[in-house]
Amino acid sequence: MTDNILNIRPASETKWDCASFGEVMLRFDPGFGRVRNARQFNVWEGGGEYNVARAFKKCWGKRSTAVTALPVNDLGWLVEDLMMQGGVDTSHIIWRDFDGLGRNTRVGLNFTEKGFG
Repeated sequence: MTDNILNIRPASETKWDCASFGEVMLRFDPGFGRVRNARQFNVWEGGGEYNVARAFKKCWGKRSTAVTALPVNDLGWLVEDLMMQGGVDTSHIIWRDFDGLGRNTRVGLNFTEKGFG
């Protein structure tokens, strides 16, 4: 029987403290109103894995990067800009024109209302 050993390098020997892998979307926030009544939205970047990398950077000052694919268009560049504002490294973005099936790539959209109660 072989012992399973996990060797973790010291932080001083690594480039990143946190790397996220997955989709980074645009989150549309109507403020304190409802989506169906909104006439304007605040726009944020977000995604399950990405949010962890952003929190590591913003809350604890850790070196964070995101590995994701974005379309070569204004929405893709907006996501990249928001990621940079969040302090997350964007050097691992894969820029795509097409999704592999011949269709233009897209940015996922998420409409989120504030919770109450």
